[in-house]
Amino acid sequence: MNLSPLDIRKHEFKKAFRGFDPDEVMAFLDIASMEYENLVLQNTMLSEKLAMTENHLKKYREIENTLQEALMSAERVREDTIKNAKNQADLIVREAEVKAASIVEEGRSSLAHLRNTFTELKIHKDTYLAKLKTIINTQLELFKQYSFSEEKAFEKAEPVFEDKKSLHRTTTLKTVEDVSVNESDVDEYPGTDEKKVRS
Repeated sequence: MNLSPLDIRKHEFKKAFRGFDPDEVMAFLDIASMEYENLVLQNTMLSEKLAMTENHLKKYREIENTLQEALMSAERVREDTIKNAKNQADLIVREAEVKAASIVEEGRSSLAHLRNTFTELKIHKDTYLAKLKTIINTQLELFKQYSFSEEKAFEKAEPVFEDKKSLHRTTTLKTVEDVSVNESDVDEYPGTDEKKVRS
């Protein structure tokens, strides 16, 4: 049976001989009804607060669930981001290593090509210098032959001519001195005034 403060106030007791004082009973019932009313009000207020608290708690739990889901999602996103960043970093490092190896290999190839080219150029240079040296030496030899052959010829010819001149002079003088020419041995060239000596 649910009692309200009004039920307590209006409740009537049966009268009996030598019973309780009605005024005291009524006063007590008034006090009891007032206390009960206070209790009911407090209970109502507490129930409302409890309902509000439960609503807030429900909202907080929803927020907590949302936050937990967001945190878990953020954690998954963070892990995925870290994983993707690591994969991308590894990919970048591998690409950089491949590119660096390619650059190094290209540099080595270029260096080898330059060395080969330098060697070929050195061979060409040495060959050209050897040929040029041979040509220059040949030209020098020819120059020496053609430059001094005339002088040598003159040097060789001068004594011969000097000997022939002195021999001719000696022979001529000796012939003039030793040989007497007779008038009968001298004939005139016809048509000229020149005379020749008969041998």
